[in-house]
Amino acid sequence: MAWTLGQLQTFVTVAELGSMTRAADQLGYSVGAVSQHMSALRRTVGADLVLRRGRGLTLTEAGRTLLPRARHILAAHQQAETAMLGRDFGSEAIVTLGVFGSTSVVALPAIVAILARRHPNIEVRAREVNVETMSAAVIEGAIDLGIGIDYPAVPLPPMRGLRWTTVATEPFGVVTPRGVPLPGPDDLAEADWILPPATDLFGRAMRLATSAMGINAKETHIVTDTAVALALAGTGLGLTLATPIMMALGGHDIDLHPVDGAGGRNIIVLTSPEPPAPVASVAEVVAEVLA
Repeated sequence: MAWTLGQLQTFVTVAELGSMTRAADQLGYSVGAVSQHMSALRRTVGADLVLRRGRGLTLTEAGRTLLPRARHILAAHQQAETAMLGRDFGSEAIVTLGVFGSTSVVALPAIVAILARRHPNIEVRAREVNVETMSAAVIEGAIDLGIGIDYPAVPLPPMRGLRWTTVATEPFGVVTPRGVPLPGPDDLAEADWILPPATDLFGRAMRLATSAMGINAKETHIVTDTAVALALAGTGLGLTLATPIMMALGGHDIDLHPVDGAGGRNIIVLTSPEPPAPVASVAEVVAEVLA
């Protein structure tokens, strides 16, 4: 169909905000331009996408069908732009490395420094990627390689078109405020806990870890950001789990206590099955630093 990316972006924004006026404000368009985009898209689709209900707009069945697919198209376009951004296809190789929070802090400076000495013709550019979508980003070409996480308690499924290499294994420990000893089993069971949502892999792995410790953790605070969870643990608002590398996201006001049976995580390097030579060189340095 002969729709444009601009029309799809306008439609998605209208659908999310429920108003052409608010969509125009967010997109920097006039209300007339938004209306023209929506009318052109309606003609292309051959059906109404939105209907007015009271002061707002609601999606029709056609609109509900198109919305997730429009989001997918826009996301794919963004990934393509990111993959091509700043590329120099001459003699200097530019390799895009997908990273997430704790690896960015711990590993990236050392990776860049070693590459500058060992492979001065390779420039590595970091892209922060949600660790749960890192594999897809490599497969789709949004990044050249990525640093990922595999939890043995919640293992990643095999994926066609992807190779991963385990480069480090680190255990979970209990995080307390600085100077506070590890509570006993009964106190651990009674304590408030700071955990990520149960809907993501990290959240499920954490809950399995506390269960393996013999604890039915009291989920007092649900926090997605590891740095925030560590900061809250440092104030005494609850206990959380972390690994040595994750502790780099915290300050100096927390301690990590090893515990038996809590499990842990594997840090993995993700590439295509046969990466180009520059990507393979970066993967080798990443593995060396994280190991």
